[in-house]
Amino acid sequence: MKQFIVLIAVLPIMLVFLCQFTYDQKTGESIAYIQSVVYGAKEDAKQEGAFSDEIKKRIVKDISSGLDIPENYVTVETDSGEKRRYALGEGRLINYKVSVRLDNVMAGGGLMGIDENKNYTVYVIDSYTASEKL
Repeated sequence: MKQFIVLIAVLPIMLVFLCQFTYDQKTGESIAYIQSVVYGAKEDAKQEGAFSDEIKKRIVKDISSGLDIPENYVTVETDSGEKRRYALGEGRLINYKVSVRLDNVMAGGGLMGIDENKNYTVYVIDSYTASEKL
């Protein structure tokens, strides 16, 4: 009987750890999707010499609809102004930063004492690319 009581107490905690693998897989797939959208947008920005408003809006729209999250969870920050391929030094680099909030990253957050408002992470891609605009 004592073993049964211990099993009943320990089983929910063990199930949370098993569910966490699924949560990690879901988060990993979301990150891969974000990376593919940002990579495509970066390639377009290289050709244009900057992240245009159209490219920024497309990033937000694609990530929001692809991951089924609100658009305000996605922020895009970039350099202002067009960069040229043959500029000297840092003048040809296009800096960009894309931040995406991903909710529900911990399985059994309530059981572990994690508030719903804190059960999220922000995935950030902060990088640069060289302009190819002549």
